[in-house]
Amino acid sequence: MVLQHMAMRGCWLGLLAVAAACSEAPPPHRQASGPSFAVPIVGDTVSAAIEDTVSLVDTVLGRCAVALEPPSAEHREVVNALKTAYGLEDVLFQHGILDTITREEVYAHYRRGFGEDLAQGLTHYSWESDRLRATERAMTVPDSVGVLELKQDRALVAWIPPTAFRVQWGAPRCLVDRLVREDGRWIIQAREP
Repeated sequence: MVLQHMAMRGCWLGLLAVAAACSEAPPPHRQASGPSFAVPIVGDTVSAAIEDTVSLVDTVLGRCAVALEPPSAEHREVVNALKTAYGLEDVLFQHGILDTITREEVYAHYRRGFGEDLAQGLTHYSWESDRLRATERAMTVPDSVGVLELKQDRALVAWIPPTAFRVQWGAPRCLVDRLVREDGRWIIQAREP
């Protein structure tokens, strides 16, 4: 009787294994797509072998590991410029429903922190017919920002988006932006892959 019970148990386990192997995988989770002006971004990678905390930070955050360090005095201006640029959308949406603002004013507002192409894309995203569109925010002000490279007229800046923003837009853990100096101020020119 014990042998018969063990044989039945083996058959059931075998049937479960076959059923699991033959069943279809669940459809992939579809993430929300970012605004149409967004530059494609590379997904996260995690190393299979992690030996210590330093390699964990480097593996998970990549170039954004620099964002965990406080900025030096010479980097502070670029870091503040990036944060100010990403705060422009919130400032824009503090206008009331009855406030009048033109598309040109919206574009000029975004040009204070972004290059022409990005400012156009942000204007298109924020504008609807003759007023600001009630829409989900396309930007967030990062808490953790670090400078990867700083030259006289250009910089590469890495930042870690907040978790809620990453989930909403399907963004990676690390974003890198190229900034250029234009008319004496730093502006975001493009997103780096």
